[in-house]
Amino acid sequence: MLILIENTVCLNAGDAAIMLAIIRILRRTFGEQTEFVVFDSNPEVAARYYPDIKFRPLTTPLAAPPSISLPLIGKRLATRLRRKIGVLKKREFRRLLTSAKNNNGSVGWSPLLTKQTRENIALYAKADLVVSTGGTYLVEHYDLSTRFEEFEKDLALNKPLVLFTQSLGPFNKPENQQRVKSIIDQVRVALLRDEKSENNLRAIGVEHDRLKVISDSVFAFADMERLSKRQGSERSEKLKVAVSVRDWAHFEGLSPQEGMGRYKSAVTQAISELVKTRNAEVTFLSTCQGIPEYHYDDSIVAQAIADGLDAETRKSVSVDSGFYGPDALLKKVTDFDFVISTRMHMAILSLCAGVPVLPISYEFKTTELYQGLSQSQWVTDISHIEPVSFTQRVLDFTGHLDEFYQAAAPRIREQSASAWSAGPLIQASLSSQPAHLGAKAMKQAS
Repeated sequence: MLILIENTVCLNAGDAAIMLAIIRILRRTFGEQTEFVVFDSNPEVAARYYPDIKFRPLTTPLAAPPSISLPLIGKRLATRLRRKIGVLKKREFRRLLTSAKNNNGSVGWSPLLTKQTRENIALYAKADLVVSTGGTYLVEHYDLSTRFEEFEKDLALNKPLVLFTQSLGPFNKPENQQRVKSIIDQVRVALLRDEKSENNLRAIGVEHDRLKVISDSVFAFADMERLSKRQGSERSEKLKVAVSVRDWAHFEGLSPQEGMGRYKSAVTQAISELVKTRNAEVTFLSTCQGIPEYHYDDSIVAQAIADGLDAETRKSVSVDSGFYGPDALLKKVTDFDFVISTRMHMAILSLCAGVPVLPISYEFKTTELYQGLSQSQWVTDISHIEPVSFTQRVLDFTGHLDEFYQAAAPRIREQSASAWSAGPLIQASLSSQPAHLGAKAMKQAS
């Protein structure tokens, strides 16, 4: 069986954890001989960090063959030519999709599309299942056009398409509402991480019953033995705390500069009080760091916060800027008594290791996650974070670590079982054929 996983960004270790969890879940369902190919935004670099995975670039009709270049002409004429070439590429892309669908994957040559694009189309035509990776990329503060093109390509080829565990929406733009509804109406199953995402799809008119709310795929990493056996924390003289921070630009009612200033001030004050009043040893650590080619590096924000601490506090604070894959990070966090996490998958991996996590929520996905754990009282919204109240929440949390663990551990085990249920749900979806709108998808792909 050939399964393609698309829309991944595996230079982010949280997204890599999603991808690896999907493979583990689907191998259990479809067998160890199942072949996977992953279509990533930066496949060459990702392959260096995950050499056992077959990576390929995302498929787009607008990738230019190396042999095509525009002459040195006027700017206005060059713009018109680029637009015309773009139209021709999309038309040629549609032709090759039709050829691949009707001729058992045979694509043929094209003067306008790259060899990689043609090879990708042929590979998609042979696939038994296409899985769009889990995550939070179908939200309107990101550009959705590339995601739509990927989905519409899959559906134009009449491939069974599954959306793995998503947090998505809301969709306020009419053009997005129309395209999202069209896509979701054609998928075999859309796995959603929370009821809010389901409500966002119902709000744009999605009516079918192929929306399934289950846990984030990364809960498949849960260390069941550790979660079952731990009865209480055995702490050293120093309280060891890991802190995950990140850059963020989408604050409610605040500019990015104002929002980041308040966020960093809150984290700074909380760390200072942990060191001074709880004898804490603090290490900055996150899922997005240590890869120069990735446009996010949380250790840069961490270093800026650490540099702003007073000299005495700074002695107890370090910044770990190294790269850790999901399994290595899972092992690494067991060194800590608890984690303060802004990155959601830093939080989930820590929870999977049986480590208490105090979350800072920058999107609704984290708030929904903690509601599912019955621990929503510990969530801080990044748009409303305030140094005094956040510091007090952090200090309060240090006195409730065992209580948090005892309450959350059973829920984490439930979340893990829910994550693994994705495999049977997808298997069942392949035995039922929804009303495909392949012709409509083909038109949209143009």
